[in-house]
Amino acid sequence: MNMPHLFFGVVEGDEVLFDEHETRHMKVVRVKPGDVVSVTDGLGGFYLCEVSTVGKRESRGKVLERREVIEKAKGELSVVVPHARWERMRFLVEKCVELGVDEIVVYRFERSQMEHGMEKIEMVVRDTAKQCVRYVFPKLRKVDSLEEFVDENTLVLELGAPTSLLEVPLERECVRLVVGPEGGFSEREKEFLSKRTLFVSLGKKILRFETAALLAVGYVALKKGKI
Repeated sequence: MNMPHLFFGVVEGDEVLFDEHETRHMKVVRVKPGDVVSVTDGLGGFYLCEVSTVGKRESRGKVLERREVIEKAKGELSVVVPHARWERMRFLVEKCVELGVDEIVVYRFERSQMEHGMEKIEMVVRDTAKQCVRYVFPKLRKVDSLEEFVDENTLVLELGAPTSLLEVPLERECVRLVVGPEGGFSEREKEFLSKRTLFVSLGKKILRFETAALLAVGYVALKKGKI
């Protein structure tokens, strides 16, 4: 039968391997050997697969049909997500995936009060991408310094900045949005970023970091045809 769920699998020839996380998903929705499920490799591939085994820690299947899904958009959208309280950070990561962000960069700013494991964040990206049927998962990377993500495409969200995001041309090949942590940027970070990026405002209201990020992401995503 065709399941209304999308699974992630590693495809090798005509065989698909499902890891422990996907195997748990299969058990929750009661997939059994012989069932036909929809699968993505997260790289743009879509597969119909017949499940052959559902094990304790992994499962396997056979590819019945495959096709490549091409997602068209006007350039790349990248977002720098700060480490923060998990419920707020997770919410931001989920919405970035839903809104078609191509890359999520995770960074611990000086005023970030906590740090979360990348595997935990990766599972949020994977599960959200499956739920909103994204066949190309966003790239996820951790950086340890500001220099690793700052370039001429970087826009930093900052209350009171003289330039509005609405005034910024977005035809460039890549747009990278940066939002600070719950406590804001440190003076050192602000000085570094102000010399190498463009600070942009979203209006006069004070917004939570995840609200500011999603407002900006949604606007750029619409402009670039991500959603």
